[in-house]
Order: sequence, then C-alpha cells, then structure tokens
Amino acid sequence: MSLPANPPARPAGIATTLRAGLNAGLMNGGLFGLADGVVAGLATGQRGAGAWLGCLGLAVLTYGVVWVVVMLAVALPLHPWLRAKPLYGRFQKLLTVAVGLGLFLELYWWTRPYLYSGRAAFDPRRLMVAAGLLLVGLGLAFAIARLARMLPRFVKLAGTIAVPLLWVAGAMYLVSLRGASQARGELNPRNRDLPNVLLVVCDALRADMLGCYRNTRVKTPVLDELAGGGVVFENAIVTAPFTWASFGSILTGKYPRRHGLVKMEASLAMRRDNNVTLPWHLKSAVREQDQLSLAEQDFLSGTFMTGTLSHGSGLAKGFDVYYEALVGHDIVDTASPWSVFRSKLVLSILRDKLAQSFDASRVITVARGWLDEHPSQRFVAMVHLYSTHTPYDPPAHFREQYCDPNYKGPVHSFYASDRQQIEDGYPISDADKQQIRNLYEAGVAQADAMIGELLADLQAHGRLDETLVIVTADHGEELGDHGLWEHNWPFQTNQLVPLIMAWPGHLPAGKRIAAGVQSIDILPTILDLMRLKLPREASEPDPLGHIDGSSLLPLVRDEVKSVRPFAFCENQNFLAIQDTAAEGPRYKLVVAAGDDCAQSLSHPPEGVMPPQLYRLDEDPLERKNILAEEPQQAERLLAALCAWDASMPIAQHQILDSTRDTIDARLLLKVLGYVEGQQTPPPKRTPTGQSPPSNPPAQNR
Repeated sequence: MSLPANPPARPAGIATTLRAGLNAGLMNGGLFGLADGVVAGLATGQRGAGAWLGCLGLAVLTYGVVWVVVMLAVALPLHPWLRAKPLYGRFQKLLTVAVGLGLFLELYWWTRPYLYSGRAAFDPRRLMVAAGLLLVGLGLAFAIARLARMLPRFVKLAGTIAVPLLWVAGAMYLVSLRGASQARGELNPRNRDLPNVLLVVCDALRADMLGCYRNTRVKTPVLDELAGGGVVFENAIVTAPFTWASFGSILTGKYPRRHGLVKMEASLAMRRDNNVTLPWHLKSAVREQDQLSLAEQDFLSGTFMTGTLSHGSGLAKGFDVYYEALVGHDIVDTASPWSVFRSKLVLSILRDKLAQSFDASRVITVARGWLDEHPSQRFVAMVHLYSTHTPYDPPAHFREQYCDPNYKGPVHSFYASDRQQIEDGYPISDADKQQIRNLYEAGVAQADAMIGELLADLQAHGRLDETLVIVTADHGEELGDHGLWEHNWPFQTNQLVPLIMAWPGHLPAGKRIAAGVQSIDILPTILDLMRLKLPREASEPDPLGHIDGSSLLPLVRDEVKSVRPFAFCENQNFLAIQDTAAEGPRYKLVVAAGDDCAQSLSHPPEGVMPPQLYRLDEDPLERKNILAEEPQQAERLLAALCAWDASMPIAQHQILDSTRDTIDARLLLKVLGYVEGQQTPPPKRTPTGQSPPSNPPAQNR
C-alpha cells in the first residue's frame, strides 16, 4: 500500500486547544466586560469621559483575566472533542461555550428577583431553574455564533484592536487613582482623645433572647460579658418595627416621620437627602471643650451591611466605605470611582455571592479585614448582622446546639415565603413552631459568636479599651407568640430590643437601667460621650431638622429618673405609646393609624385593629386588653399620643399604603380575634363600655 504524496497535516495537540481557549477567553471577556461595564456606568451615574473610559477599560481587563482562566480550564476536558479541528475551529467552538456560560450567568443574575426569590442557591427549584437558564444561554450562544460569522471582516478587526486599547486605558486609569484618597483617621489633636465607635445592629433580635436579659436557654457569653462591663438598658424601645425606619432613627436621632424613611420602598418613602447621620456629622462636629471642628479626614468610617439595609436608602451617608452582602457588593470605597463602578459589575457580585456561600460570617470577615488594614486610625463602624432575621438557616454548629435531633417535621429552615404560607393557612404543629424558634435561637448564638470575633480582633490590637461599643437591634421578632411571625407588629416582641453600651473607664460596669429609652437616643448619647455638639440642624427652626433623641448619660449617672415620660412606635397600620417610668404601673396603648388621632378610641376606623391597652408591668406578654376596665388610662395615653402625632412634620395620611400593609392589617385583626373565617367579629367596646353596632368582617387574604 502506497502513502499519499501529500499526507494531511496532523491536527495540532493540546497546546493549540489551550491557545484557542486563551483567545476565546480574551474575546469573551471583552464582550461581557464592555456590556456589563456600560450597565455599571449607567447605574453608578459615572461622570467624565476619562472616568468612563478608564472604568470600562478596567472592566474589560478584569473580565478578560477571569474568562481566560475559565476557558483554559474548560478547554482541557474538551480537548478530545476539539482535537480533530484546526485552531480557528477550536476557537469558534470554545467561544460559543464561553458566550453561553456568560449569558447563563447574566440570565441567572438578572432573573433572581423573579424566579424563586428568597430561596437558597442550592434549593432544588433554584437548581432546576439554573439548569434551564444554562440551556437557554448555550442555545443563544449558538445562534449568536452563526450570526457573528456573517459580520464584515473590518468589524471583527476593529473589535480585536479595541480590546487591547481598552486594557491600556484601564491600566493607566488605575495608576492615576493611586494616592487619590487621603489617609483617613490618622491621630491628631482633634481626634486623639476621642474613642472609636463600633455600632453593631443585629437585625430582628429580641431583647429576651440574651442571657444578660435573663434568658437561661440561649447561650450568649460574648454579649453577657460585654453587658457586665458596661450599661444594659432593660427597656429599649424602637421607633418602628421594621428596618429602614428604625435604622434611620438610630443614625439620625429622629422619629421616622421626621427623617422620612417611613417605608421599605424608595418610591413610598419620603427620604430627606440632607439628614445628618452619625458618620456624616463626625466629619465636621464641634468639640464642646475647645470649640474645634473635626475635619473630614479625622474619622475613618465604614458600614458592613447584610440584609435589606443598603446605601441606596441614604442610611450609609457619610460612611467612607460600605459592604452590602445581600446585593453582593464587595467593600466599596466611595472616594474611588473604580471601586464604586466595580461593585456593580455582575462578575464582582457573583464572586462575592460565591464567597458568602462558603463563609456564613462574611460580613464579619470583611469588617475584620477592614479593621486589620487600619490598625491605628480612629474609626466609626456600623456592622449589620442578619442571623436572627429570616431566613433562619444557621450553620450546623449552632443548629446542633438548639434544634431537637429527633424532630422529623418539614421545617429545616424558615424563609419569609414560609411565613406567607402559614398566613395563607398552611397547618403547622407545635413541634414545627418549636423548631422555628430553635432555629431562631441558633441564629442568636451565631450573632453572639460573630460579635465575639470582632471584639477579639479589637482586643488583640489593643484597641478595645479605646472603643465605644454599642450593640442593639432595629426591631424584634414574632415567633408565633401572638399567632404571628417575623416583624412589623405592635407587640413588645417587636418593640423591645437589646441596648448595651460599653467603654471602659467612661461608662460604669454592670449598670442596669429599667427606665424606658428609645433608639433615637443612641446618636445623642454617642455625641455626649465624645463631648461633641449635636448637628447644627437640631437648632434650626425647620421641624425636619429637630433631633428627637436625648443623651442617656444623665440616666446612667442617676441624675434623672427618665429622659422622657413616653416612648412612641409606629408603622402604617398602628400608633403605639407606652410609659417609660422605671417604677410603678406601666401602660401601653395601641391604636390604628389614621387621620383623626383623637377619634381612634371612641370611633376607630372600620376594618382596622381596634384599640388595645395593656399593663406591661403585670402583663408583659400582652395577653389581656384592659381598655374597657381602665378607660382613664387609655384617655391619658391617647392625649399624649395625639400631641406627639401632631408634632410630626410628615402626617400619617401622606404615607402611601403598600400591599403588605393591607395584608398585615387584616392578619392582625384575625389574630386578635376580630376575624374568624367569615364570621361576624365580636362587638368593639369603647372606653365608656358602650357596644357600637358590629361592622362587616374584613376579608382574610
């Protein structure tokens, strides 16, 4: 047998496949880097042609590096399938795979709010959706590849030239950013004698879950030790039982209808962009002792946020850096356009989300890393923890300590969507309810351990004694106590939160205060401890600028019995007032929110929660409505509540209802016994004991 005169060349080996993978990665990185870069630039409002070009170049460069690594890894197992093809054929196939994977990641990310939102990434339903999106992405990539072959040659050449030019532009821009941010927090005569401030807010943490609040089941050694070395406020009451409004009060010292964050939706909130937050004020606050003004660089400030709180709410105003776990924004330096730009890139978000899946304490990890990078600067940091908020899904180590190993029911975690199923009538047993509570308690222990990591780091660097540490919560949580779950309810389970303050040598150790205080008091207390004046807007005639809170130091020093006679809390459905006296009877009145506060007892609006009066010192669980028995107490509290309501610059009727408000109002009626299926509710009683005609029952959803 004779051989052909010119035998065909053998296909190139693995090196050619890797070369094809390299080219496919560079091309795909250019395509998706440019596309995501444009979206990120629009989302951040990037200004200036130089910044636009530089950030786009860095996006293309970043995506190129990542996709080269990915495609080299993909090329190796695909080599046996590709080895019969020439270089260009291998490149085309690998580019199609790369584009398909890129489209899958984009589709997965942008559809996440609509496809099984709130479910874990490895939930079987989420995995099935992901598999479907992968097939869609690969199908689209195949179609795009066929269309790309029809492009004119000069277009392909232009794209090949544009990518390296963008790399150069990005590299040059990155070099230009070096040294752009001045050193923050360096010690100087203005800040040397001031403390660092660490504010830890545990989302949805009930006060009665901590050992230092007399809980004997849940182990919270870190917070118990902190309380032993500081001040415990036994009756700390939030201004609103939901996140945005409550955080607004913590950071501004104002009630919600003064700072404007009256809703969890930006379109429904009435946010004031000129609210002065704690970190913002520390950039220019005036020292009382020498009248010196702090400078912008005197405090390094950072906030590390887990859940629904975000810089988009305006609550991160004044923080130099922020980290947002829920949306996947890695730590962002607000002074660096590239850092802000990068946080919006899908690749950056997915990378942080992947890191979170392997690190249950990601927020703490990032915060600790930031503190370790600045071991000697003055800082103010807010850390927002989420392990006590739905989903209750603690790591195995904490789960094993609190969950019954013999429990065989369906509850393995508890998401907001599970709560909605219960509200819709899904039957759960007592064992299921206990399992939900156990999961929550495990989250409390997890929060305690995470706070311990932060404090241990500060102790290791010799900084704990010069740091004012404050631990609190934005609201509590219902765990089936009144037939309700989660929060945004009028009961003490939602309104009473922990408040612990410790600063060795400046606050007494082991001090416990029974008088009622509020979250609006945190900002004035911090400033008083630092001997700094309140924000200037507090003295303005504009009612929006008034600071509602008071320093708690006179209370700590036993100079006063209480800082105010009443505490107020509200949402769109209710207004609540309670006595704050440490001794004697303590009453609480809850009425439906409405346009006419004065009529809320005698003529409550139809289809809303009837007035509720509780004596908290005798009935802390709020089981018995004593409105009919003690109408004079209700009238007393109502007069003070209406005066406060009238003093708020934003009226109740100016706040738009959301669908959730309507659902919650109906559910509250039902659990209070005023709606039972389609039955007629029992007659309401006025403070005089008269029974008005029954109203038609509200429809349960």
